[in-house]
Amino acid sequence: MSGNSHRYRHIGVLVGSAVLSLVAGCAQMPAQNGTTNGAVVNPDASAKTSSECNPALAGAVGALAGAFFGKGNGHLVGAAVGAGIGALACTAYNYHSRKVRDASAVETAYVQQRGSLPATNTISSYSSSLAPSNTVQSGNPVELQSTIVVVHGTHDAPPQLSETLTLFSPDGKQLSTVTKQASDINGTGEYQTNFNFNLPKGIQNGRYVVRSTLSMNNQAVETNETPMLVVS
Repeated sequence: MSGNSHRYRHIGVLVGSAVLSLVAGCAQMPAQNGTTNGAVVNPDASAKTSSECNPALAGAVGALAGAFFGKGNGHLVGAAVGAGIGALACTAYNYHSRKVRDASAVETAYVQQRGSLPATNTISSYSSSLAPSNTVQSGNPVELQSTIVVVHGTHDAPPQLSETLTLFSPDGKQLSTVTKQASDINGTGEYQTNFNFNLPKGIQNGRYVVRSTLSMNNQAVETNETPMLVVS
């Protein structure tokens, strides 16, 4: 490797670190309403999240990092992919939840299986999947659907639940993470939650991982990992 190539690669590493810091910072940047970017409970599925993240700046820094990491003609490809990753930092995440099975039905099923209701709050089931499929075209919307079955403990106050979505690149690097408070879930029942976001155009093709983590009273209790195949 020539001296100039080594120098450019070194600069690329520094710029790459900068864009990853930008991605992390934007993904966790507080919005004007005091919530984390995209971490807004939206029962009517109509409220949009405000954010100070600058998509143009994030994309530009990502493109610069991608160009430095590319080789030869790969500079152009690297710039395009880097811009997609940078834009991902400013992706808006919308969230809402609804009850699909009432408390009496859930409690009856729980007692039939376990014999009696639990003394403490219990998550009896937590599953996640991508809709309409696990294959997503870059530039298109993504919807992560989760089903949560909550059984209110006989000796506990109603639990406070939150979900965290974390996106990992094909090489296992964390690209973004966002947490939302599931305040609509306020007692025993089966609930469906929807996490909606758009993949930026130009994002690298490959198999990503979408990790969803359910927390109760600020303690992680369940985790799902869902593969997502991104195609152009």
